[in-house]
Amino acid sequence: MPDAVKYRRGFSLAETLLAMMLMVTIVTALSGYQRALITSLAASAEYRQLWRQAWQQTQLASFSPPANWQAKRMQTTQAGCVSISVTLSSPRGRQGNMTRLHCPNR
Repeated sequence: MPDAVKYRRGFSLAETLLAMMLMVTIVTALSGYQRALITSLAASAEYRQLWRQAWQQTQLASFSPPANWQAKRMQTTQAGCVSISVTLSSPRGRQGNMTRLHCPNR
């Protein structure tokens, strides 16, 4: 057995440090990506909830908004139709406006 193979028992210090630096860099990048992904998913869920609540508020029968949400509802009548305008504000400050016109079937 040659001497080079006989005395080699593992990685050198430089190889180990390089591998650790690479691993730390990859883990840091992946945790940043995960944080951005979670933040965008939370914002998307809040956006969908905002429009779902606005749709409910524009119904003829009024629904109460969830806790910590603010709703401003205005209802007008013109030519036999009912126009309902709603402005919703989420706890994080996102706002949405929706207007819906309800006309009776003739």
